[in-house]
Amino acid sequence: MPIRRVVANEAVEADRGRVAVERGPLVYCAEWADNGGPVTNLLLEDGTSLVAESRPDLPSGPIVISGQATAYSTKGGKSVSQTKKLTMIPYYAWAHRGKGEMTVWIARDPGKVRLPPERSIASMSRASASGGTGLQGLNDQFEPESSNDRSVGYFHWWPKKGTLEWVQYDFKGATTVSEVSAYWLDDGGAGECRVPKSWRVLYQEGKRWVPVRNLDPYDVEKDEYNVVRFSPVRTAALRLEVQLPDNFSAGIQEWKVK
Repeated sequence: MPIRRVVANEAVEADRGRVAVERGPLVYCAEWADNGGPVTNLLLEDGTSLVAESRPDLPSGPIVISGQATAYSTKGGKSVSQTKKLTMIPYYAWAHRGKGEMTVWIARDPGKVRLPPERSIASMSRASASGGTGLQGLNDQFEPESSNDRSVGYFHWWPKKGTLEWVQYDFKGATTVSEVSAYWLDDGGAGECRVPKSWRVLYQEGKRWVPVRNLDPYDVEKDEYNVVRFSPVRTAALRLEVQLPDNFSAGIQEWKVK
């Protein structure tokens, strides 16, 4: 069965500048377990040779597709790249080896590569919440294009509505922090999440949760980061306390900490 590349119609904005790979009737994908973690940072150029290989060590022993890709990363605030082996598995076989990135549409245009930023306080923290779905979306460092961007990871409390909820970061150790940025989820027209009614930041002091002395108002604007600076605190954990709007739920696209 021949390997072939498939390019989406230009009207499909999310797939512009990307390519999918098929073999016979099967669609393939690149998954974290075979490619060292990130896969949205890979560039597969049009002229790259692709070959089919047997992998009996993988679940169901599929035929995989391999080739060379360019992997981009950030080091010292600058973009760096290296050539590495790309392995793609049949789409039906993904998600058998734990959680991680997966993509069917791989960048063929360098401008479509998602450059992974350097690790941050938030991305290295352990996230928890008062219920909800999608905790990994809080600090995956994928930048949303809007509050209704569902192509990146996000967290939400749905189906809870009108309640007081929280999300929390536990740091690796005591850390001095003085700023948070919250990008709210709002899927108006398609779902039941809206920007919060109100919110505030608290830090852990012993066994107590203490409100920070905020220097900025707690905004609830859509399609942008809502930044709140506060008097510096040294703490092992930070919490956002969020009042869900009446008759609606709420969520967060990304939560940053400085």
